[in-house]
Amino acid sequence: NESNESELEAAKGDYVAERNFVDTMLLKKADFNLEIVSNGNLRAVKKANMVFKNSGMIEKVFKKNGDAVRKGDTIVTLDRKLLKMKLNQSQINMEKAELDFTDNLLGFGYGKDTANIPDDIVRTAAIRSGDLAAKHELESARMDLANAAIVAPFSGVVANCKVKPYEQSKDEICSIIDNSTFDVEFNLLESELNYVRPGQTVKVTPYIDANSTYSGIVKEVNPMVDDKGQVRIVASIANKGGKLIEGMNVKIYIESISHNKLVVPKSAVVIRDGYDVLFTYNDATSKAEWVYVDILESNSTQHVVRGNEQKNAELNEGAVVITSGNLNLAEGSRV
Repeated sequence: NESNESELEAAKGDYVAERNFVDTMLLKKADFNLEIVSNGNLRAVKKANMVFKNSGMIEKVFKKNGDAVRKGDTIVTLDRKLLKMKLNQSQINMEKAELDFTDNLLGFGYGKDTANIPDDIVRTAAIRSGDLAAKHELESARMDLANAAIVAPFSGVVANCKVKPYEQSKDEICSIIDNSTFDVEFNLLESELNYVRPGQTVKVTPYIDANSTYSGIVKEVNPMVDDKGQVRIVASIANKGGKLIEGMNVKIYIESISHNKLVVPKSAVVIRDGYDVLFTYNDATSKAEWVYVDILESNSTQHVVRGNEQKNAELNEGAVVITSGNLNLAEGSRV
């Protein structure tokens, strides 16, 4: 026992108080970039679900899902043999009807030139000869043949195409999505509505690639609060690089500047006794003193703070705030 006590005394003699090295900042009012974060989904500005107007057997599929298309490109066609035969027959019927129409005009004492013939005579001759019916039949045959192909109404990409050659056409053949620009829909709380307005710039980051950021413009603020206390916002985003796709989940950042705020780095605020506190440096004693604070606003790197009202704490400009090395500090720690 005597030996152990002597060793302990020797150790105490060699002990040097731990020195806490910290970084500090002078607290002063400054502009604060308020950052509101929300989640949303991308929706195509232009999207067309393509269907055949007439049923039939799929003849050929020219494009697959994900393929880029230009306006007017053919994507899927039906078997058109019968439609071409119908068109040829309609053309023959039309030629015969035109001959009969001319004969009817001659019967009324007129020639082929209808410019000076009364309208009622022309119409009567057209009906008797079947010319009107033949024109209608020919136009219908041409439309049926044209409708036997799915054609891109605008440039974009093909999606949801499931049909195969020799299958019967289904209700929906494919979708065409204009992927040059997307709308992102998201919700904000009613209390955050003052920080967003049409024309404001927002930042959008896909969940699958946190390092990619896209710039967008708020184009719509729905003037109604839903039963959850939220307001729907729509922003428009250009798909630079072509990596964004329909339905993608994204994170939206909205920035707004607040003036004359007590701003500190997030690292300056720590938890003590279940409360947010920050440490200030007392130059007279070279010790750290903690101050209970309320966090009023936050962004990704900073807090706006004030003295905790519940604890009657005061925090004023000019205080020297400890911003690092504060995790293990206690009230009165020498720094």
